[in-house]
Amino acid sequence: MTLNKNHENLRRSVSHKLKVLVSAYACEPHKGSEPGVGLNWAKQIAKFAEVWVITRANNRDSIEKDLEKEPISNLHFVYYDPPKWLTSWKKRTRGLYIFYLLWQIGAYKVAKRLHRKINFDAVHHLTFGNIWLPTFMPFLDIPFIWGPIGGGEQVPKVFRNSYSITSKIQERLRDIILFSLRMNLFFISTCRLSRIILVRTEETLQKIPDRYRDKTVKIIETGIALYKDRPIERSENKDVIILSVGRLIHLKGFDLAIRAFAKACRDRDNVRMIIIGEGPDKNRLLKIVNQEKISHKIFFKGNIPHDDVLDEMSRSSIFLFPSLKEGGAWVLYEAMVSSLPVICLDIGGPKEIITNQFGIKVKPITPEQTINDLAEALLKLANDPALRIKMGQAGRKRVQEYYTWEKKGEFIKKVYEEVLNKKLSGYS
Repeated sequence: MTLNKNHENLRRSVSHKLKVLVSAYACEPHKGSEPGVGLNWAKQIAKFAEVWVITRANNRDSIEKDLEKEPISNLHFVYYDPPKWLTSWKKRTRGLYIFYLLWQIGAYKVAKRLHRKINFDAVHHLTFGNIWLPTFMPFLDIPFIWGPIGGGEQVPKVFRNSYSITSKIQERLRDIILFSLRMNLFFISTCRLSRIILVRTEETLQKIPDRYRDKTVKIIETGIALYKDRPIERSENKDVIILSVGRLIHLKGFDLAIRAFAKACRDRDNVRMIIIGEGPDKNRLLKIVNQEKISHKIFFKGNIPHDDVLDEMSRSSIFLFPSLKEGGAWVLYEAMVSSLPVICLDIGGPKEIITNQFGIKVKPITPEQTINDLAEALLKLANDPALRIKMGQAGRKRVQEYYTWEKKGEFIKKVYEEVLNKKLSGYS
């Protein structure tokens, strides 16, 4: 697949400065997930273009403090929020999505006024990067770049039997939304108007209509800055520490991880497990721990500061990431940077990121099979310190070569070159 298009009307003189408008509802420094994506991609685009970012007004303080430390002269922020009385929607059930829709409508009006003043060459929607949430930016009638977007990932139905009623309803609603995309004229119009569609995973790619696949490219949205000076404290000849990190919710698969640990390591005195994170599924997970009689071997540490998470990684031996629905995962990169071998499910973002050189991927076919295969992977790594070291080193090298923010910047520069049909070296 090629991104090349013949758009002669987009050519500019050599003296023209490329001007890009970015829509990033979530955009904050020193954050993971969507806020980190919004800011870091904007910074990378600013390396070759003059960039204006429309984002939420409550992001202002953290962004301005960040820019005081690291000024970027051609990165500008425009802050917008709906009227204050509408913010109450965010606190209601599913209210975030209603508030997000209202924000998008207002941000589009801001974008139109800004475009009349600045005359942008392109507009890029970054966050939220979700295939079924709307953006009105393609209607600005300038080249539109969409993504990276995700949201096409689904928890396999066979894994939902043990979920609470609420969790089952949530997954069923997501199924209905994704199924209805084929009849969603707004979604179809966004696909049609996009010059390029960047998707995070194969699952999301499959939700793009066939006639628009030729302008769709896969790219994991997350990147990382390397922690070059952080020491690795683990000793591969002593205790084996298995680490899992994430929000304790049903789709993260911590129940699978706990049962696999019990199956593989219940009788291993030198193996223990640490789980970092909080969430509504915690009580259910604690019950599983007690049922398996391993409460003396699994330790829940709750939410801890980011630096403390990295310290735990530097002391751990194996990173276990059992998520059943995942786009890009920052925590995978952090584990790899910490030279940890990874065990994950062969699904979503982890499927794209992890290879057998530095990790073990388990296909989630049934819960029983998945637990057995995860247990086998844990035993394989727990019993082989040399393999853990080899895989950990390979993972760190992989991050350096493919997953830094600088590498994301190189990619997006090429995308802009192709979308605008002009090498950016021609812009001053």
